[in-house]
Amino acid sequence: MSSYQYPAALPVTTTGGWARPGWWDILAEADSEGRFGPADRRELFDDYCRLAIQDQEQAGLDILTDGEHRRLGWIEGITGSMRGLAPRPSPRKLGAIGWDMLPVYEVRRPLDEIESIWDYTSEYRFLRARTGRRPKMGMPGPYGITTELDFSPVYRTRRECAAALVPAIRQDILNLVAAGCDYIQIEEPLTPSHAAEDRTPENLVEVINKVVDGISGCTFVVHICFGSFRRLPYAKRTYRWLFPTLLDANVHGFSLEFGAREMAEIDLVGEWDRDRILSAGLIDIKTHYSETPEDIIERVRACLEFRDAEHLEISTDCGLRRVPRYLAISKMSAAAEAARRLRESG
Repeated sequence: MSSYQYPAALPVTTTGGWARPGWWDILAEADSEGRFGPADRRELFDDYCRLAIQDQEQAGLDILTDGEHRRLGWIEGITGSMRGLAPRPSPRKLGAIGWDMLPVYEVRRPLDEIESIWDYTSEYRFLRARTGRRPKMGMPGPYGITTELDFSPVYRTRRECAAALVPAIRQDILNLVAAGCDYIQIEEPLTPSHAAEDRTPENLVEVINKVVDGISGCTFVVHICFGSFRRLPYAKRTYRWLFPTLLDANVHGFSLEFGAREMAEIDLVGEWDRDRILSAGLIDIKTHYSETPEDIIERVRACLEFRDAEHLEISTDCGLRRVPRYLAISKMSAAAEAARRLRESG
Protein backbone atom coordinates (compact mmCIF):
# COMPACT_ATOMS: atom_id res chain seq x y z
CA MET A 1 0.00 0.00 0.00
CA SER A 2 1.32 3.45 -0.91
CA SER A 3 2.37 5.74 1.93
CA TYR A 4 1.90 8.84 -0.22
CA GLN A 5 0.25 11.87 1.38
CA TYR A 6 -0.75 15.01 -0.48
CA PRO A 7 1.40 17.91 0.79
CA ALA A 8 -0.01 20.88 2.65
CA ALA A 9 2.33 23.19 0.73
CA LEU A 10 4.26 23.38 -2.55
CA PRO A 11 2.60 20.60 -4.57
CA VAL A 12 4.46 19.74 -7.78
CA THR A 13 2.65 19.50 -11.10
CA THR A 14 2.94 20.24 -14.82
CA THR A 15 0.88 22.40 -17.15
CA GLY A 16 -0.51 19.29 -18.83
CA GLY A 17 1.21 17.47 -21.66
CA TRP A 18 3.79 14.86 -20.67
CA ALA A 19 6.89 13.84 -22.65
CA ARG A 20 6.37 11.29 -25.38
CA PRO A 21 8.35 8.03 -25.36
CA GLY A 22 11.02 7.76 -28.05
CA TRP A 23 9.07 5.10 -29.95
CA TRP A 24 6.08 7.42 -30.39
CA ASP A 25 7.27 8.43 -33.89
CA ILE A 26 7.44 4.85 -35.13
CA LEU A 27 3.91 4.06 -34.01
CA ALA A 28 2.58 7.44 -35.19
CA GLU A 29 3.74 6.55 -38.70
CA ALA A 30 2.05 3.14 -38.48
CA ASP A 31 -1.11 4.81 -37.20
CA SER A 32 -1.15 7.27 -40.11
CA GLU A 33 -0.82 4.32 -42.50
CA GLY A 34 -4.00 2.80 -41.09
CA ARG A 35 -2.31 -0.19 -39.48
CA PHE A 36 -4.33 0.13 -36.25
CA GLY A 37 -7.95 -0.82 -35.80
CA PRO A 38 -10.11 1.12 -33.30
CA ALA A 39 -9.36 -1.35 -30.50
CA ASP A 40 -5.62 -1.30 -31.32
CA ARG A 41 -5.56 2.48 -31.27
CA ARG A 42 -7.43 2.63 -27.96
CA GLU A 43 -4.94 0.16 -26.45
CA LEU A 44 -2.01 2.18 -27.81
CA PHE A 45 -3.17 5.46 -26.27
CA ASP A 46 -4.18 3.79 -23.02
CA ASP A 47 -0.62 2.50 -22.77
CA TYR A 48 0.85 5.93 -23.56
CA CYS A 49 -1.26 7.48 -20.81
CA ARG A 50 -0.48 4.74 -18.28
CA LEU A 51 3.21 5.37 -18.90
CA ALA A 52 2.76 9.13 -18.44
CA ILE A 53 0.96 8.60 -15.13
CA GLN A 54 3.65 6.18 -13.96
CA ASP A 55 6.44 8.60 -14.94
CA GLN A 56 4.82 11.45 -13.02
CA GLU A 57 4.30 9.36 -9.89
CA GLN A 58 7.87 8.05 -9.95
CA ALA A 59 9.22 11.57 -10.46
CA GLY A 60 7.34 12.62 -7.32
CA LEU A 61 4.56 14.83 -8.71
CA ASP A 62 1.54 15.55 -6.54
CA ILE A 63 -0.99 16.80 -9.13
CA LEU A 64 -1.13 14.62 -12.24
CA THR A 65 -2.53 14.66 -15.75
CA ASP A 66 -2.88 11.66 -18.05
CA GLY A 67 -0.19 13.17 -20.29
CA GLU A 68 -2.83 14.37 -22.80
CA HIS A 69 -1.46 12.01 -25.45
CA ARG A 70 -4.86 11.25 -26.94
CA ARG A 71 -5.05 14.88 -28.12
CA LEU A 72 -1.97 14.46 -30.38
CA GLY A 73 -0.73 17.85 -29.23
CA TRP A 74 -1.95 20.72 -27.12
CA ILE A 75 -4.81 21.44 -29.50
CA GLU A 76 -4.23 19.63 -32.80
CA GLY A 77 -6.40 16.60 -32.13
CA ILE A 78 -9.12 18.69 -30.50
CA THR A 79 -9.68 21.14 -33.33
CA GLY A 80 -9.19 18.35 -35.87
CA SER A 81 -12.20 16.51 -34.44
CA MET A 82 -14.60 19.48 -34.17
CA ARG A 83 -17.64 19.69 -36.42
CA GLY A 84 -18.19 22.64 -38.72
CA LEU A 85 -14.54 23.01 -39.68
CA ALA A 86 -12.77 22.33 -42.97
CA PRO A 87 -9.00 21.65 -42.99
CA ARG A 88 -6.77 23.80 -45.16
CA PRO A 89 -3.09 23.28 -45.99
CA SER A 90 -0.66 24.84 -43.56
CA PRO A 91 0.41 28.29 -44.79
CA ARG A 92 4.05 27.19 -44.90
CA LYS A 93 5.70 23.78 -45.08
CA LEU A 94 9.33 24.60 -45.85
CA GLY A 95 12.10 26.45 -44.05
CA ALA A 96 12.64 27.31 -40.43
CA ILE A 97 10.09 26.02 -37.92
CA GLY A 98 7.29 28.45 -37.12
CA TRP A 99 3.68 28.54 -35.89
CA ASP A 100 2.49 29.06 -39.48
CA MET A 101 3.34 25.40 -40.11
CA LEU A 102 0.43 24.36 -37.92
CA PRO A 103 -2.80 23.10 -39.50
CA VAL A 104 -5.50 25.67 -40.24
CA TYR A 105 -9.23 24.93 -40.04
CA GLU A 106 -11.74 27.16 -41.77
CA VAL A 107 -14.94 27.75 -39.83
CA ARG A 108 -17.85 26.88 -42.12
CA ARG A 109 -20.83 27.21 -39.76
CA PRO A 110 -21.63 28.76 -36.36
CA LEU A 111 -19.68 27.14 -33.55
CA ASP A 112 -22.37 27.70 -30.94
CA GLU A 113 -24.06 24.64 -32.47
CA ILE A 114 -21.31 22.46 -30.96
CA GLU A 115 -22.42 20.75 -27.74
CA SER A 116 -18.99 19.52 -26.59
CA ILE A 117 -15.42 20.27 -27.61
CA TRP A 118 -13.74 17.03 -26.46
CA ASP A 119 -14.43 14.01 -24.27
CA TYR A 120 -12.45 15.30 -21.30
CA THR A 121 -14.60 13.28 -18.90
CA SER A 122 -13.34 9.95 -20.24
CA GLU A 123 -9.76 11.19 -19.87
CA TYR A 124 -10.48 12.20 -16.28
CA ARG A 125 -12.05 8.86 -15.38
CA PHE A 126 -9.09 6.98 -16.88
CA LEU A 127 -6.66 9.11 -14.85
CA ARG A 128 -8.60 8.94 -11.59
CA ALA A 129 -8.80 5.14 -11.79
CA ARG A 130 -5.01 4.83 -12.14
CA THR A 131 -3.57 7.16 -9.53
CA GLY A 132 -4.05 7.92 -5.86
CA ARG A 133 -2.71 11.43 -6.40
CA ARG A 134 -4.72 14.50 -7.29
CA PRO A 135 -5.95 14.49 -10.90
CA LYS A 136 -5.95 17.69 -12.92
CA MET A 137 -7.66 18.31 -16.24
CA GLY A 138 -6.38 20.93 -18.64
CA MET A 139 -8.48 22.28 -21.48
CA PRO A 140 -8.02 25.06 -24.03
CA GLY A 141 -10.19 28.07 -23.21
CA PRO A 142 -12.32 30.01 -25.68
CA TYR A 143 -9.45 32.02 -27.14
CA GLY A 144 -7.15 29.01 -27.00
CA ILE A 145 -9.48 26.96 -29.20
CA THR A 146 -9.38 29.68 -31.87
CA THR A 147 -5.60 29.27 -32.34
CA GLU A 148 -5.86 27.08 -35.45
CA LEU A 149 -9.09 28.56 -36.80
CA ASP A 150 -9.67 30.90 -39.71
CA PHE A 151 -13.01 32.10 -38.41
CA SER A 152 -13.41 34.96 -40.93
CA PRO A 153 -16.13 33.21 -43.05
CA VAL A 154 -18.48 33.23 -40.01
CA TYR A 155 -17.13 35.67 -37.41
CA ARG A 156 -15.82 39.20 -37.75
CA THR A 157 -13.36 39.00 -34.86
CA ARG A 158 -11.58 36.51 -32.64
CA ARG A 159 -13.63 37.75 -29.71
CA GLU A 160 -16.89 36.77 -31.46
CA CYS A 161 -15.50 33.33 -32.30
CA ALA A 162 -14.29 32.79 -28.73
CA ALA A 163 -17.67 33.81 -27.32
CA ALA A 164 -19.42 31.26 -29.57
CA LEU A 165 -17.33 28.48 -28.01
CA VAL A 166 -18.28 29.32 -24.42
CA PRO A 167 -21.43 27.12 -24.16
CA ALA A 168 -19.62 23.96 -25.31
CA ILE A 169 -16.61 24.57 -23.06
CA ARG A 170 -18.89 25.29 -20.11
CA GLN A 171 -20.81 22.07 -20.74
CA ASP A 172 -17.55 20.10 -20.80
CA ILE A 173 -16.64 21.64 -17.44
CA LEU A 174 -20.02 20.77 -15.96
CA ASN A 175 -19.56 17.19 -17.13
CA LEU A 176 -16.13 17.00 -15.52
CA VAL A 177 -17.33 18.41 -12.20
CA ALA A 178 -20.27 15.98 -12.20
CA ALA A 179 -17.76 13.15 -12.66
CA GLY A 180 -15.82 14.31 -9.57
CA CYS A 181 -13.07 16.45 -11.08
CA ASP A 182 -12.00 19.13 -8.59
CA TYR A 183 -9.12 20.79 -10.48
CA ILE A 184 -9.44 22.26 -13.98
CA GLN A 185 -6.83 24.32 -15.77
CA ILE A 186 -8.21 26.63 -18.47
CA GLU A 187 -5.49 27.30 -21.02
CA GLU A 188 -5.23 30.66 -22.71
CA PRO A 189 -1.71 30.95 -24.15
CA LEU A 190 -0.97 34.13 -26.04
CA THR A 191 -1.16 32.51 -29.44
CA PRO A 192 -1.49 34.52 -32.66
CA SER A 193 -4.63 34.55 -34.80
CA HIS A 194 -5.34 33.57 -38.40
CA ALA A 195 -7.96 36.34 -38.70
CA ALA A 196 -8.94 39.61 -37.00
CA GLU A 197 -7.29 39.80 -33.57
CA ASP A 198 -9.01 41.87 -30.87
CA ARG A 199 -8.08 40.12 -27.64
CA THR A 200 -7.77 42.49 -24.69
CA PRO A 201 -7.42 41.79 -20.97
CA GLU A 202 -11.03 42.90 -20.51
CA ASN A 203 -12.57 40.55 -23.06
CA LEU A 204 -10.31 37.68 -21.96
CA VAL A 205 -11.73 38.13 -18.45
CA GLU A 206 -15.25 38.33 -19.87
CA VAL A 207 -15.10 34.96 -21.66
CA ILE A 208 -13.33 33.22 -18.77
CA ASN A 209 -16.06 34.36 -16.39
CA LYS A 210 -18.79 33.18 -18.75
CA VAL A 211 -17.16 29.74 -18.73
CA VAL A 212 -16.79 29.33 -14.95
CA ASP A 213 -19.36 31.55 -13.20
CA GLY A 214 -21.76 29.64 -10.96
CA ILE A 215 -19.80 26.37 -11.04
CA SER A 216 -18.73 25.24 -7.58
CA GLY A 217 -16.82 22.29 -6.16
CA CYS A 218 -13.81 22.77 -8.41
CA THR A 219 -10.54 24.72 -8.36
CA PHE A 220 -10.07 26.77 -11.53
CA VAL A 221 -6.63 27.97 -12.59
CA VAL A 222 -5.98 29.86 -15.82
CA HIS A 223 -2.75 29.02 -17.61
CA ILE A 224 -1.26 31.83 -19.69
CA CYS A 225 2.07 31.30 -21.36
CA PHE A 226 3.71 32.69 -24.48
CA GLY A 227 3.25 29.56 -26.53
CA SER A 228 5.68 26.82 -27.47
CA PHE A 229 5.60 25.60 -31.04
CA ARG A 230 8.49 23.15 -31.15
CA ARG A 231 9.60 24.98 -27.98
CA LEU A 232 9.61 28.40 -29.63
CA PRO A 233 7.35 31.11 -28.13
CA TYR A 234 4.63 32.85 -30.14
CA ALA A 235 4.37 36.15 -28.30
CA LYS A 236 6.21 38.99 -26.64
CA ARG A 237 7.05 37.59 -23.23
CA THR A 238 5.45 40.01 -20.80
CA TYR A 239 2.37 39.85 -18.58
CA ARG A 240 2.29 43.53 -17.62
CA TRP A 241 -0.40 44.40 -20.15
CA LEU A 242 -2.72 41.75 -18.62
CA PHE A 243 -2.49 42.72 -14.95
CA PRO A 244 -4.19 43.90 -12.82
CA THR A 245 -7.23 43.53 -15.12
CA LEU A 246 -6.86 39.73 -15.20
CA LEU A 247 -7.55 39.66 -11.46
CA ASP A 248 -11.21 40.30 -12.32
CA ALA A 249 -11.41 36.71 -13.58
CA ASN A 250 -13.44 34.62 -11.14
CA VAL A 251 -10.85 31.87 -10.83
CA HIS A 252 -8.79 30.57 -7.94
CA GLY A 253 -5.39 31.23 -9.48
CA PHE A 254 -3.08 31.57 -12.43
CA SER A 255 -0.40 29.40 -14.01
CA LEU A 256 2.31 31.66 -15.41
CA GLU A 257 5.65 31.27 -17.16
CA PHE A 258 8.74 32.28 -15.19
CA GLY A 259 11.43 29.63 -15.63
CA ALA A 260 12.34 30.59 -19.20
CA ARG A 261 12.43 34.27 -18.23
CA GLU A 262 14.74 34.07 -15.19
CA MET A 263 11.82 34.97 -12.90
CA ALA A 264 11.08 38.27 -14.68
CA GLU A 265 7.85 39.97 -13.52
CA ILE A 266 7.39 37.80 -10.43
CA ASP A 267 6.68 41.11 -8.66
CA LEU A 268 3.28 41.18 -10.42
CA VAL A 269 2.14 38.44 -8.05
CA GLY A 270 2.44 40.94 -5.21
CA GLU A 271 -0.65 42.71 -6.60
CA TRP A 272 -2.86 39.64 -6.13
CA ASP A 273 -5.22 39.01 -3.24
CA ARG A 274 -3.61 36.64 -0.78
CA ASP A 275 -5.81 33.59 -1.46
CA ARG A 276 -5.02 33.31 -5.19
CA ILE A 277 -3.01 30.26 -6.20
CA LEU A 278 0.20 30.79 -8.15
CA SER A 279 1.02 27.72 -10.19
CA ALA A 280 4.51 28.96 -10.95
CA GLY A 281 6.15 27.82 -14.16
CA LEU A 282 9.64 27.34 -12.73
CA ILE A 283 10.79 24.48 -14.96
CA ASP A 284 12.03 25.77 -18.32
CA ILE A 285 10.84 23.37 -21.02
CA LYS A 286 12.72 25.28 -23.73
CA THR A 287 16.21 24.31 -22.58
CA HIS A 288 18.05 21.00 -22.50
CA TYR A 289 19.60 22.07 -19.22
CA SER A 290 18.17 19.97 -16.41
CA GLU A 291 17.52 22.19 -13.43
CA THR A 292 18.99 21.07 -10.13
CA PRO A 293 17.02 21.10 -6.88
CA GLU A 294 19.13 24.09 -5.87
CA ASP A 295 18.07 25.99 -9.01
CA ILE A 296 14.42 25.36 -8.28
CA ILE A 297 14.75 26.22 -4.58
CA GLU A 298 16.18 29.60 -5.60
CA ARG A 299 13.21 30.22 -7.91
CA VAL A 300 10.68 29.10 -5.31
CA ARG A 301 12.17 31.49 -2.77
CA ALA A 302 11.64 34.34 -5.24
CA CYS A 303 7.97 33.32 -5.40
CA LEU A 304 7.68 33.07 -1.63
CA GLU A 305 8.34 36.80 -1.37
CA PHE A 306 4.88 37.31 -2.90
CA ARG A 307 2.91 34.12 -2.18
CA ASP A 308 2.76 31.85 0.86
CA ALA A 309 3.70 28.21 0.40
CA GLU A 310 0.09 27.02 0.86
CA HIS A 311 -0.92 28.98 -2.25
CA LEU A 312 2.10 28.11 -4.38
CA GLU A 313 2.53 25.23 -6.82
CA ILE A 314 5.77 24.25 -8.54
CA SER A 315 5.08 23.63 -12.21
CA THR A 316 6.49 23.78 -15.73
CA ASP A 317 6.25 26.95 -17.78
CA CYS A 318 4.57 25.03 -20.61
CA GLY A 319 3.82 21.43 -21.56
CA LEU A 320 6.56 18.78 -21.69
CA ARG A 321 5.33 17.14 -24.88
CA ARG A 322 8.38 18.11 -26.96
CA VAL A 323 10.93 17.50 -24.21
CA PRO A 324 12.85 14.20 -24.35
CA ARG A 325 11.31 11.84 -21.84
CA TYR A 326 14.51 11.26 -19.85
CA LEU A 327 14.96 15.02 -19.55
CA ALA A 328 11.36 15.59 -18.45
CA ILE A 329 11.77 12.97 -15.73
CA SER A 330 15.06 14.54 -14.62
CA LYS A 331 13.59 18.05 -14.47
CA MET A 332 10.47 17.01 -12.58
CA SER A 333 12.38 14.75 -10.17
CA ALA A 334 14.51 17.78 -9.29
CA ALA A 335 11.35 19.83 -8.74
CA ALA A 336 9.95 17.19 -6.38
CA GLU A 337 13.22 17.04 -4.46
CA ALA A 338 13.29 20.84 -4.18
CA ALA A 339 9.73 20.81 -2.80
CA ARG A 340 10.64 18.09 -0.29
CA ARG A 341 13.62 20.05 1.03
CA LEU A 342 11.65 23.28 1.30
CA ARG A 343 8.81 21.60 3.16
CA GLU A 344 11.26 20.01 5.61
CA SER A 345 13.12 23.26 6.21
CA GLY A 346 9.88 25.19 6.70
